[in-house]
Amino acid sequence: MSDFLSNFNKSNYDNTKEKKLQDGSDKKEQTKQESERSSSNERISEKKDPVQEPIGPVNVTEPKKDQDKIEQEPMTQTRSSQPDDGTEIDPTYHKRRKQKFRLIGIGTFVALCLLYFGYYQMTHVKLPDFTGKDLSEARAWATENKLKLKVDQKYNNKIETNKVISQKPKKESKIKKGSELIVESSLGADPEEKLTLPDFMTMKKSDAEKWIKENKAENISLIDEYNETLEKGKPARFEIVNKEVTKENYKRKDKANMYYSKGKETFEKNISVPDFTKKMKTEVESWAKTNDIKVTYEEASSAEIPAESIISQSVAKDQKVAKKDSLTVTVSLGKGYTVPNFADYTQEEAGTAVDGLTVQAKSVFTNNVPYGQLISQSVEAGTQLTSKDDLKVKVYYSAGQPYLKDLRGNTVEGDLQKKFYEEFQSKGANIQYTVKYVDSAEPKGTVVGMSAYNLYVPLEYTVNLEISLGNLAGGSNYSPKSPEKGSEEKDMSQP
Repeated sequence: MSDFLSNFNKSNYDNTKEKKLQDGSDKKEQTKQESERSSSNERISEKKDPVQEPIGPVNVTEPKKDQDKIEQEPMTQTRSSQPDDGTEIDPTYHKRRKQKFRLIGIGTFVALCLLYFGYYQMTHVKLPDFTGKDLSEARAWATENKLKLKVDQKYNNKIETNKVISQKPKKESKIKKGSELIVESSLGADPEEKLTLPDFMTMKKSDAEKWIKENKAENISLIDEYNETLEKGKPARFEIVNKEVTKENYKRKDKANMYYSKGKETFEKNISVPDFTKKMKTEVESWAKTNDIKVTYEEASSAEIPAESIISQSVAKDQKVAKKDSLTVTVSLGKGYTVPNFADYTQEEAGTAVDGLTVQAKSVFTNNVPYGQLISQSVEAGTQLTSKDDLKVKVYYSAGQPYLKDLRGNTVEGDLQKKFYEEFQSKGANIQYTVKYVDSAEPKGTVVGMSAYNLYVPLEYTVNLEISLGNLAGGSNYSPKSPEKGSEEKDMSQP
């Protein structure tokens, strides 16, 4: 190491530096020539930093000042050599750079156009032509393509119901998803329009069909039916369903039927009639429905045939009938009940007079019928009742004339309402009462006075009652400290 430092003096340093500089100049010249030969090279010639020569060996015996001088000299020479290493620019650089940015701009514009076109294609749809098509088809297409469908409807005599009349936007135009598609659809012919009806009774069925089709009068039905007198195809009758509508004010919405004859219907008598005696009515109904037989049901009471069973039939067993023929059967109502004359029974006997009848016997006050005799009965005597009828009979017997008993001393005010209702009002006598509160030694609330008692009274009568205040000496409610109360009257008349 000491030998290396001893050989590294100022002279050796300068020689080494010059050699390095010369080598650097040769390399720069070579680089310049290579750059000129390469026309496609786009990078800028980079600035070559001067070679920093290593600091030569310093004699360790030299003072520190001389060493500092040796270190500063190469630095000075390095700075002085920088102007020789200036930046060299390719003459075609700016042109190629502009061309590069131009290509980038064009590429960006094309990409944006493609993106916009793709976005437009994804967010817009091409409208088909819905004119003359079903409204349901337009509704399904709008739902599939995420459009809001607005439907305006109006009457149109030429376009069928629920067919599209027009649309907005028009066909083949582009419409953005989420926007509104407006279509106008037909409600068909106006039902409120008045129609001048032809004389269908003079028209053939084919002519009537043609007129109905031309005038959109779908509410007129042409019906074929069998007719015993008219030939096949002849007009039978014309009927407007609503009786308030006439031919003069007939509107398209009104229903009407035009009947044409199918001629006389004939059937072969090939249906055998069973024996329905003692069989249930439901069995006859089922048989008649299956064979298209008209059955008339009559009713009668019978002690032998159970209710809802057949007593007799108009067509004998095994006899042949045809479709549409008629059959009459008599249906049992069960055992009959004859309503008796309840004047022959007492009130107690009336309830069990006839088995099967529910008899409600009640006594009521009268002024002219003796006690216990029959006043009336809800069903006249001798009437035959069956299970089809109401089997309840109300019977009223006389309770005589109302008798007003003495209530003094044994009746309290709280029992009066119930007593007057049960004894008088529930039996048809409107007997009312009023109360007056009086001083008395009797227990408070006790009846102590009556305006009438122990006598017969009319059906409309009011009795005055006096009720004890129990405030006199000797009474159970007497209190010397309590002030005496005056008499007080209260009307307890019942409505």
